[in-house]
Amino acid sequence: DINSGGSSGYPDDLTVFNNELYFKANDGTHGNELWKYDGVNTPSMVADIRSGSVESYIENLFVFNNELYFQANDGTNGDELWKTDGTTTIMAADINSGSGNSRPSHLTVFNNELYFEATDGTHGNELWKYDGTNAPSMVADINSGSDSGYPEPLTVLNNKLYFAADDGANGNELWMYDGTN
Repeated sequence: DINSGGSSGYPDDLTVFNNELYFKANDGTHGNELWKYDGVNTPSMVADIRSGSVESYIENLFVFNNELYFQANDGTNGDELWKTDGTTTIMAADINSGSGNSRPSHLTVFNNELYFEATDGTHGNELWKYDGTNAPSMVADINSGSDSGYPEPLTVLNNKLYFAADDGANGNELWMYDGTN
């Protein structure tokens, strides 16, 4: 009973990581934050990313390179890419620097890198990748300039990344990325 009594904890984005169940939930005091459950003990909050009662807008939990990645908002840097190893939780990248939102979503692994849709505030929502060490980089500005290509959902088939996107000229169509172009 994460939010004790008659109130709801609203657990969502359930993801298995390190043999535990990770999810976002609201205990009634901290807003929606990152939680984990080992199947035996009482669920516990992993991190209060946006301290206080305002939620951190956690979304898109995804395991990559033995870490759990997700979108969160600490109240200062906007909706950005975060990660945890189960003990330490940090912002992995501030893609749209300052208080702007990059809103990383549709996380998937391709060619041993994390691919996702995000915006840097200059380009619209486009295809990005992250190797877990270096800063994330935009793979393609599908709808050039500040317009969005909206590459989603991301799916791997036969060593190629597939997604729907809009280049501004042909409407929303099927796209493929082979890791080079």
